Amino acid sequence: MIGLLALQGMTTTSCSDWLNLMPNDGVPLDEFWKTKEDVRSVVNGAYLSMTANELVQRLFLYGEWRADMITTGRRTNSSIVSVFNGEISIDNTYLDWASFYQTINICNTILKFAPTAQANDPTFSEAQLKEYEGQAIAIRSLMYFYLVRTFGDVPFIREAYVNGSQQMSVAKSSEKEILAGLVADLEMVETGNYLPGQYSSTDIAQNKGRMTMWAVKALLADIYLWQEEYEKCNRKCDEIIGSGQLLLVPVESRKIEVENTEEGTTDIYYAPDQSSYYSLFQQIYYQGNSMESIFELQFATDNLNPFYSLMSSGRGVIGVKTERVNSDIFPPLADEAYSGECFDIRSVISQSKSCLWKYIGVEPNGSERAQEEYTNNFIIYRLAEIYLMKAEALTQMAILDSDNQELLKEAYAAVKVIRDRSTAVATTDIGQTEGSYSGKAMEEFVLAERGRELIFEGKRWFDVLRQAKRNNYDGENLNYLMTLAEYSAPASKVNSLKAKYRNYHSHYLPIYSEEIDANPLLEQNEFYAN
Repeated sequence: MIGLLALQGMTTTSCSDWLNLMPNDGVPLDEFWKTKEDVRSVVNGAYLSMTANELVQRLFLYGEWRADMITTGRRTNSSIVSVFNGEISIDNTYLDWASFYQTINICNTILKFAPTAQANDPTFSEAQLKEYEGQAIAIRSLMYFYLVRTFGDVPFIREAYVNGSQQMSVAKSSEKEILAGLVADLEMVETGNYLPGQYSSTDIAQNKGRMTMWAVKALLADIYLWQEEYEKCNRKCDEIIGSGQLLLVPVESRKIEVENTEEGTTDIYYAPDQSSYYSLFQQIYYQGNSMESIFELQFATDNLNPFYSLMSSGRGVIGVKTERVNSDIFPPLADEAYSGECFDIRSVISQSKSCLWKYIGVEPNGSERAQEEYTNNFIIYRLAEIYLMKAEALTQMAILDSDNQELLKEAYAAVKVIRDRSTAVATTDIGQTEGSYSGKAMEEFVLAERGRELIFEGKRWFDVLRQAKRNNYDGENLNYLMTLAEYSAPASKVNSLKAKYRNYHSHYLPIYSEEIDANPLLEQNEFYAN
């Protein structure tokens, strides 16, 4: 049930001794919430709960499952395959959102009882209380943002469940209401200076694995983009980019000039330095917590991530849709004579051997991780995405202003920062018409660039849905999902999937059947109600 008791029902692992400090049913709460250390232990528990296999699998699947870049792996999982086929049953166990609400309830518990601990502990300062509260609000907001993008309207619970006598059934709140609540909470945390920019000058994992003010700004920018609040999104992106606190991992390249005798011009290509983009892979995807990281879920040898069983070459149930990725997402350089040395590094970094190499590789084109090496983090936000959020916001601002060319040029400049780092090939660049940009073409270009930069990072379905639903599915926006259907489903299922997508309610997943059975106030999402 969604009304999970405060922190019961969680299994203890070698790195979760904090659970022993938690109040259980029948233990007086005032025996626990005594000191700032008690609060800190529960905040640590909130972060730990986000690394639960059930939750991390869903963070990935909800963002990629129905999109166009992954398919079945070496082994078959019927619950995953059915969604690839466009067939979504309310009994599919991956629809179970309990892990999200478990984390939410931990955050609600912190917000309810942390002031009690502060009142009991004279060394517990107001600034420390705000820091813990700010982290709880930010984590809770992130969980709800995933839920509303995936399910639409969901129960919006702000009360802590701490014993079995409480009312556990809660009706759904509207997506619009929830998002407004999240924005209000996050803006309060931001303007109230609840959180620091960093927690440690020496421990980078503390700064990348905890909610900082930069993580809050990134989350706000993302929500603003979903709400179509483009000027607010752009301002938030500028604050992050302009802070100087985050830097893109650099990649060196070699310029190659080729005389085009037929056109009388000089073609310019860029060949990436191998050691340089290997280093990028190591910093961002193998080691994690890179200089461009904003927030990542942290894993370690005693708390492995779930990607071995999900993605490994031998046991994984998910693989790369190679034809789509190699032909459409990363088409080669048009000049075949140079395509071997001049390529988009992301095509090599992201995939190999039909596997999602970002998650399972030791280095590009190299060996695969052993099972005990699945310690890589799960990235929620990094600086490259902020540039692309900015580009999307600027593009929509330009479209609303009759294709304002200055804004479109600024949008292209933001994308170009990412493309230049990746030695993206001209084949995927945007064209101009009589020296000017088309707003619609820039919109499609930014979406395609997000597909390349953030490939397999749990973003794709949300990105495409955001384009489709813009301005209440205005004009031909639904075509974004229709195109996605052509690549995401088997040929025999494409027409039926397109028919489903014409019903806007199908764009959100159904509520898990067991939740419906357990909560009499919960109504099934409209498309799946019968």
